Amino acid sequence: MTYGPPPSPFTQSQRAAEERRQRRTRLWVSVIAVLVVVACAGGWLMWSGLPGGGKDDSAGASTTRKQASDEVRETVEDRPKDRSGHLAASLADDLKPGKTLNMPGTWATDKVLVKGMNSTLEGIRIGTDEEAWHYGLSGEICGTTRHVTVDGRTAVLFRNDKSKGLCNQLAFFDLDTGKKLWQVGIPTSKTTMGEDVPNVSMTQGVVAAAWSAGSAAYDMSDGKQLWERKRTTDCREGGYAGGRALVVRLDCTDRASGSYDPEYRVQKRDPRTGKTLWTYKVSSGIDLVYLVSAEPPVLAVTAGEDGLSDLISLDAKGEYRSTIRLEGDHYDIDCSTTGVETAVDKCGQVVVGRKQAFITGGEQTEGINRRSNWIVSFDLATGKSLEKFDSGADQMVYPIRMSGDQLLAFKESTDNFAPASVVSLNPATGKETPYYYFNVPPEAKFMDPKTDDIVFEKGRVFFASRELQAEGRRGKPVRTWGAIGIESVAAARPSK
Repeated sequence: MTYGPPPSPFTQSQRAAEERRQRRTRLWVSVIAVLVVVACAGGWLMWSGLPGGGKDDSAGASTTRKQASDEVRETVEDRPKDRSGHLAASLADDLKPGKTLNMPGTWATDKVLVKGMNSTLEGIRIGTDEEAWHYGLSGEICGTTRHVTVDGRTAVLFRNDKSKGLCNQLAFFDLDTGKKLWQVGIPTSKTTMGEDVPNVSMTQGVVAAAWSAGSAAYDMSDGKQLWERKRTTDCREGGYAGGRALVVRLDCTDRASGSYDPEYRVQKRDPRTGKTLWTYKVSSGIDLVYLVSAEPPVLAVTAGEDGLSDLISLDAKGEYRSTIRLEGDHYDIDCSTTGVETAVDKCGQVVVGRKQAFITGGEQTEGINRRSNWIVSFDLATGKSLEKFDSGADQMVYPIRMSGDQLLAFKESTDNFAPASVVSLNPATGKETPYYYFNVPPEAKFMDPKTDDIVFEKGRVFFASRELQAEGRRGKPVRTWGAIGIESVAAARPSK
């Protein structure tokens, strides 16, 4: 285990951060002006007959057991008292036309919005556009996990410029302070198949990483290695999914039979010992397997050239439970491998609860620039559909995450005169309850869940781009938005 020194106060990334701080004031003022106007409209619309207006369906009132500080958080949200959305945070940069800025990773706590940008992590203080902290890494960020502990920590993979730019550094950060808590090196290398890009996940006080030659787990408290697994002749560890449990995908070939077609196995492992608790062998003929959820265990599989074909639900012992058919274009789940992220456990537009899976329906066109869709809940025990939540006319609805036994969802308006919203969907009653309404200027073009991050935490929704690119080919730098956060006007401000 190695501990890197704090970044020099004169690094290029810090100079760039200082420049960003100097040019943000005008942006913040202009965004507030736009949001205040729309917030007032949202308040009027709420009492003018939009679904759920003025009615409390106890959304977010579900309770869960008290979590330990080193568990992956499962925040249960309370419905905001005010239905008008206001600016909570923003991040923008002036980019030269044609320049691209990679922005992997988006996290939020009650104090900060944190964004990865090339080789830098930057924290924006909630309630401002001001930088709370930033940390310059030794190379570009090459892997992240969406998981965050109850006390606000997460893991990041990044390159080491001193080792030919390999993605071989794993660090653990406190998101509130920007402090690097520990850093370790992992033995990645160049392979005959190309670059070895590992994946990282977290569960129950443990950070786990997998690469082409094996995997290892580290104690969150100090980075001490708990165990390591080596690649076998026939199987490599394709990557981990975390959260409530630790599940790994094994990518295998049966060379003894002379076949090199992929065979997949899924294993649940004890986070602290690495002991295999159960193994599920995926049926032959499957081209690729994604780990949608570790607990309850849910897999997404592709067969043939038509993309994802099914979700497979397993029980607590790793035995087959049910299949959810995706039926071609009727449902829209995104498990793409674009960007620097390994997609073993990064499927979008699907959220798994304790008893149900919520899947985004296919897009329906209703005229020029007017679209709609739906979300359908499925019983994990039977694979049967239960409730259908329609987006409504001129809207698109996307699942964000569970909040207790409720589903939080984002409703994007396809009507330029209507606000967007965050709602809670109740799978037990089929009812929709609005949280708040809002809108943002058209320059903030990062609300597509296929290409952007959507995070909801502590009553605030954050939208962030995974990649920034300034329009045009030449000319002066262009103000380009990277992230924005919305909160209820009644949201309490965190202490600085």
